[in-house]
Amino acid sequence: MNKLVTQMDSIARDWLSFIKKSHEFKMVSDTELRVNTPFTDPFGDSISLLIVLSNDIYTISDQGYTLWNLKMHGVDLTDKKSHRYKNLEAILMKNNARLETNGAIVGHATRQDVPQTINDLTQTLIQVSDLIYLSRKNTRSVFLDDVNTYFTVQNKNYSVLRGMSMQGQTKLKYNIDFIFNRTVTERKFVNVYNSLSKSLVEQLIGIWADTINYRTSHNQENVPLSIIVPDISEEQLVFAQSLSAHKIDVVPFNDKEHVLQKLAIKA
Repeated sequence: MNKLVTQMDSIARDWLSFIKKSHEFKMVSDTELRVNTPFTDPFGDSISLLIVLSNDIYTISDQGYTLWNLKMHGVDLTDKKSHRYKNLEAILMKNNARLETNGAIVGHATRQDVPQTINDLTQTLIQVSDLIYLSRKNTRSVFLDDVNTYFTVQNKNYSVLRGMSMQGQTKLKYNIDFIFNRTVTERKFVNVYNSLSKSLVEQLIGIWADTINYRTSHNQENVPLSIIVPDISEEQLVFAQSLSAHKIDVVPFNDKEHVLQKLAIKA
């Protein structure tokens, strides 16, 4: 056990070091700071943010690049009558982000909350960018709502608690969508994502390392993490395998037998 704790502490330190080294900060002007994150969107472009200070409030923005890039790849999220726009609104609402009239996705923060807002907005931009993977059929509803409805209806097979969060060593807060109780003593943390991507893999591995001390202090170090995605395409197999190597299960929602096997109450 001591060896495992030592290894996990080492992973957490490596993650913290990675975060410090891989985020590049450049002053643009006296009141503007450019942040280049280590994360990429589905097109391989690095996620970059601009921080602007005005009247002691920091506005953190993608400057409209995310929606512009999606439109260039054939996905227009700006039509307010479309299902895609409703998906966009749901993602922004969940993460306390805003869409400005110029197409920029932004978050506002005091000086103390800037690190958390950078983290939250980065996750938001990854989720918005991942809408490129959604088919027209899937855009009719928010995937998380579909998952939530399914487990509510199937409550004889699943014991589910909704909504909790964990704090990392970085002082960042990470949300958990569901807790599945499989037996009296066996539980699983589960998050829901629209698709698998390289950015998501990097982020999940980092989050799991960052929260080890929190989970240990709350007697949750042995509670595993699974993620639910609509399906796993052939191109996404490598991402699922990478997460599996870090003991994070990927559960394709279109395979209900697999869902039952991984998350249902054990007889």
